[in-house]
Amino acid sequence: MAEVSDGTGERSLVFRTRAVLVAGLVDVVLGSVLLATGAGLSAWGGRRYGLPVGLALSVVALIILLSGVGRVTSRFELSATQVTWRWTFSKFAVKLVDLEDADLVEKGSPGSGAPWAGFLAGGLFGMAVWWLLDLAVAFLSSEPSLGPLELVLIKRHGGAVAVKPISAWSTRSSHSQASEAVRAVKQAISASADRVSPPAPPLAALRYDEWDPIRDGRAAT
Repeated sequence: MAEVSDGTGERSLVFRTRAVLVAGLVDVVLGSVLLATGAGLSAWGGRRYGLPVGLALSVVALIILLSGVGRVTSRFELSATQVTWRWTFSKFAVKLVDLEDADLVEKGSPGSGAPWAGFLAGGLFGMAVWWLLDLAVAFLSSEPSLGPLELVLIKRHGGAVAVKPISAWSTRSSHSQASEAVRAVKQAISASADRVSPPAPPLAALRYDEWDPIRDGRAAT
């Protein structure tokens, strides 16, 4: 956790979690190795399929490399009025007054559930192949390398918002960045709700009857 100040003098708390940083560094190293391999295959003209395979491998390597850089540079900021985070070179922001709670929750467990695979050709073997493919896609989309737990912001109106830069493998350590982020967000939401609580509306007093106005201290006749 770090504390920064913007140009207006407002201070913000910045959180980075180890699970996301480790996953980003792994992607950067893997992407760099694949990119070097793809460039070598493209430059090596001894094979017939060296150039197309090398170019395809280079494209995949660039995607992995950019994903890793996006994870390494991701961050979560908490200010007095809103929460902002950066993920995959994009910036997201939610005002504290729009939030009701925040917590670390488990991600959805990967599963296949591809009933349409049974209608494909190939019998049981084809269905097994498509089932394994769908299982692999579901497992990769769940991003297991980032940790099974992630920060979720619960809005007063609308669905929950997942904050991917705050991810963790476990909450056992009370000094983990993910636990500190959740604690700080909860306190900020509570403080923001106390500040914006509207005062009780004043009771309207009926001074006189519109159809029987009081004049000079006596009712008009």
